Amino acid sequence: MQLVKVPLCVPVACSAGFGAILHTPVLTPSCWAVICGVFFLACGAAGGNSLQEKTTDRLFARTCNRPLVTGRLTEPEAFWLSALLGTLGLAILWLGAANWSSLLLGITALVLYNGLYTPLKQTSVFALFPGGLAGAVPPLIGWTAAGGALIDIYAWQLFALFFFWQIPHFCIILLRHQEDYRAVERPSLIRVLPGQSLQRIALVWILAFIVVALSLTLDRVRLELGSRVAIVLMCGMLAVFSLSLVVKKSPNYHFLFRVLNCLFFSTLLLVAVLQLYAFK
Repeated sequence: MQLVKVPLCVPVACSAGFGAILHTPVLTPSCWAVICGVFFLACGAAGGNSLQEKTTDRLFARTCNRPLVTGRLTEPEAFWLSALLGTLGLAILWLGAANWSSLLLGITALVLYNGLYTPLKQTSVFALFPGGLAGAVPPLIGWTAAGGALIDIYAWQLFALFFFWQIPHFCIILLRHQEDYRAVERPSLIRVLPGQSLQRIALVWILAFIVVALSLTLDRVRLELGSRVAIVLMCGMLAVFSLSLVVKKSPNYHFLFRVLNCLFFSTLLLVAVLQLYAFK
């Protein structure tokens, strides 16, 4: 579970289910297939990331106890487990989705995450952008698996929503562990920018996220009233909490991190339930 980062892969899989439910508000076999497929695919990618970052993980206090670093798992064991899970995920997407787009998007997510984001982290502070793109692909996988088209503007609003959430999420992680990142000679925004500058950057991206989230509520066909209200309330609460990034000099980053993630994923869950109930 530590190698493939199961707690992180569960919300990734749920985001794919969210994309599927927004297109087709019914828990079809295809919806369950895409959730399972993306979960296994994310586990495979996370295991590959653990292999790629084994040397770097030794340097950070928050990652030095991972199983490859401590020797609880060997590299061949990690490789074959990650390859098996990733292949299983792609196979489920191929068999369970409505078209080839979901499989191609799954491969794209792997390339972005393991082929661009992970290696780029060692050389550039801008690695968060391909990482954010990779994290925004799962809802598109769900959307296309349910029969949605990539040319639909609503699909790209979903993509933008998850992309804009990824960036402040990453910035607040840097602020939470800034002493750890500053102590290690690796490219990091927290090493080239003061903490307050990174706080303002996070705030700008949170505001961009709020704008995209509110734009989703304007579609009166896809979202019923309760779902629109839930999204508006999330945006309001997130705006209030995020103001502490500029009002306070040293806010509680651990608390803000929990607020950002809990508000986002609890709202997604509520909207999914409301959509399923409304179109039952």
